[in-house]
Amino acid sequence: MKAIILALALLGFAESALAQAPRPRPLTGNIIQDFTPRSAPLTGAPVTDLQNFFNSKLLPDLQYALKLASASKNNITGDCYQAWIDIIMTQQAAIKNADGSDTPMPDPHIITEFEKLVELRNALQPESQFMIKCSPVASMVKKDIAGFIGIVLSGGAGLATLVPGL
Repeated sequence: MKAIILALALLGFAESALAQAPRPRPLTGNIIQDFTPRSAPLTGAPVTDLQNFFNSKLLPDLQYALKLASASKNNITGDCYQAWIDIIMTQQAAIKNADGSDTPMPDPHIITEFEKLVELRNALQPESQFMIKCSPVASMVKKDIAGFIGIVLSGGAGLATLVPGL
């Protein structure tokens, strides 16, 4: 659940970044065509297409955030970003041939799609490295949100509370 909350928060940030980025091509009304990067063409496999879309958008953002976290010695978020990057990089390396080219997805790809769902399930297990490294981040965010809601509900969310130094 914590990972889902974290993922939704990060997706919200990614969505706002997408909304502000200039569009290289006009919108057609076809959601899949409009929001699928040309570098990640559709495969016809729903799990793979979603994974490719999110990985293409999140990997550069995670790598940049990791550099910021590392520079400020923020091990809590940095470890989480690194765990997420490791998952994406492992998945991308797994489908490479010896010459570095991508292995084409087999047709049909029912078992491949199943395996990707199993890998997602495994990454969200409490004992996985992703969950171990990202749980402190989710806990920190949950605590901050719960504290803020408590302040609002108690009526203490005046301007002095929301803006430090007033």
